Amino acid sequence: MDTNVNGALGAGFQLLSRLRQHNRLLRLDFPNADGPDALMLANRLDATEGLSRDFRFVVEVISNDANIALKDVQGKMATVELVREDGSLRYFNGYVFEFRRDGSDGGLVFYHMVLMPWMAYLRLRRDNYLFHNMTVAEQTQEILADYPVATAQLQITGDDPEVTFACQYDESDYNYLHRRWEQLGWHYRYEHSADGHTLVLSDDSVQSPPIEGARTDIPFQSEAGSNEDDGLAGWTSIRRLVPASVALSSFDFKKPRPVAVDLPSINEQGDVLRMESYAYAGAFGFKDRADGEAQARIRSEEIEANGKSFEGFGNDRTAQPGRKFTLSTHFDAELGADLDFLIVEAHHTASNNLQDGSDAASHYANRITCSRIRVPWRPGRGYNSTEPKIYGLQTAIVVGPPGEEIYTDEYGRVRVQFHWDRVGQFDDKSSAWVRVATAWSGANFGMTSVPRIGSEVIIQFLDGNPDRPLLTGMVPNADTMPPWPLPANKTQSGILSRSTPGGAYENANAIRFEDKKGSEQLWLHAEKDQLTEVEHDEDKWVGNDRRKTIDRDENSHIKRDRTEQVGRNEKISIGANRTEDVAKNETISIGENRTEDVGADENVSIGGSRHVVIGKVKTETVALAKMLTIGGAYQTSVGAGMNTTVALMQAEEVGLSKTVVVGQKILFTAGEEFRIEVGDSTFVMRNDGRIEISGKEVIIRGSKKVEVHGDDVDINPQG
Repeated sequence: MDTNVNGALGAGFQLLSRLRQHNRLLRLDFPNADGPDALMLANRLDATEGLSRDFRFVVEVISNDANIALKDVQGKMATVELVREDGSLRYFNGYVFEFRRDGSDGGLVFYHMVLMPWMAYLRLRRDNYLFHNMTVAEQTQEILADYPVATAQLQITGDDPEVTFACQYDESDYNYLHRRWEQLGWHYRYEHSADGHTLVLSDDSVQSPPIEGARTDIPFQSEAGSNEDDGLAGWTSIRRLVPASVALSSFDFKKPRPVAVDLPSINEQGDVLRMESYAYAGAFGFKDRADGEAQARIRSEEIEANGKSFEGFGNDRTAQPGRKFTLSTHFDAELGADLDFLIVEAHHTASNNLQDGSDAASHYANRITCSRIRVPWRPGRGYNSTEPKIYGLQTAIVVGPPGEEIYTDEYGRVRVQFHWDRVGQFDDKSSAWVRVATAWSGANFGMTSVPRIGSEVIIQFLDGNPDRPLLTGMVPNADTMPPWPLPANKTQSGILSRSTPGGAYENANAIRFEDKKGSEQLWLHAEKDQLTEVEHDEDKWVGNDRRKTIDRDENSHIKRDRTEQVGRNEKISIGANRTEDVAKNETISIGENRTEDVGADENVSIGGSRHVVIGKVKTETVALAKMLTIGGAYQTSVGAGMNTTVALMQAEEVGLSKTVVVGQKILFTAGEEFRIEVGDSTFVMRNDGRIEISGKEVIIRGSKKVEVHGDDVDINPQG
């Protein structure tokens, strides 16, 4: 090392050895005893802190060591102690987020140190994470559990409802927590001690604690300074024009009517133009009117707190954000003004002036921003956060419980696993229910198709809100290829479902269109049953042939008339029996010939009469025998001649009488014998010319004449 540098540093060491921290305004300490071995003294402090803000304490450090390694200080916890008027200490504790060497002067080495809260670590980690069925307080605790340095107290007295689905999307833990806190109107402050600092999260600023110390007021005194009593030397109020009312609206698909609320401000701004702040809270922004009014009240309080504020400056060392005080000895007190305030922000400057020697005077001053304690203070949306928006498309995988192939609820919603979700296990806990868009939806009409587990689906987000996913489509991937191989079947389109559970490729209902020119086809496949309902008319036209195959039975029920017309031939082939039942009349009209072939027996039963008209000739052939039984009369009427031919024999039996009337002639021809028998009487004619009449008594009468001719006439011959 250069001799001059050694000499300067030696002189600096002698100077520092004469300086002591314990009797100075500012003191520096490393509570965990992990700081550098070199002597380090706090010389100046420039501290900015506020409600719901990261504090930033800039410390000028003096040392006699020019070679302090920056990484030996970075990340360490350090505390700057500020000695108050009453001898108590105000602590400024934080972690070293920035450390650098600023140079040297007169043997002293100057370093620049920036202290920030442990909350600043949350800025460094970005994540994509889903919180399921958790309150914001529970989400806060889960995130902070990942940070060993985090120390927090939750003082939440109002509503903190369980959130079904809360998405941290491509944002830091810091942004996410602040975004949730700001939505609920929560604020926080830091409480500092010698060995740490604690974040105190609250939803009610009115209940903020008073400033530390025996007194709860800060006096107003125009001469306040480092060498005078602590107090405020300056005080002023500021008014800002803000909206006069807040209006919100939201929509919930479970109660599908937009809900709107309107809440006027209680902030009296005087005779000014009254403006409304109207915002759409988004889908499911609030569950009912009461919830909407509560949210509108929070937003109104955000605005009202900004409508009027107060600023002061002085040297009171009890000033700390998140603490309340009473402004005393101010001229407004005589007018009865409301002088109870909440400190919102504070900026401190303090100096030991060590470089000027041990007898140099110290200095402290501050500036504060306040609001009236009775007016609730809330940070407002976007105070520390940026709301993430997802305006593009994402895809995800449909998931469900083990063993299920389709998992849905009464609204047709499904659960999905996002590709960026590192925690989900591809089950029913991977997400909340996600609504599914369809091509057509109405009051119990429209289209429905529940995405199956394992399908890759397209996700959009309502209003770009990561908390509001909406399934708008599906895409194939290597695991879920199209139903018909491509590009070989590029002319085919349609729908192919899948039987469930356990269905394979061949187990499906399907509709397929083949649009290849010359091979156009519509294919309809029902894996089991097909039901068709037509509430009025049905028309079918087939330009060419139609084929129908039914592997088992067919039943057709026509409640009224049926007309069937066949332009040419009809052929019906029945493998077994056929039964035809006509309740009333049947009429069959045959334009030309009819052939009926019965392979075995035929039975015809007619309950009433039967009338057969044959325009020309009727030929009836019976191979064996024919039997005709008539219960009553039988009449045959022949318009011309009648010829009956019996090949062997004919027998006729008449129970009573028989009458034969012949208009002109009657001819009986017998080949061998003609016989008539009546009781004991017989008339026989033989083919040899012999005629024999026998009976007990034979009477021949002729009213005029009886002739008997023969070569030999023997009347009553003897023996």
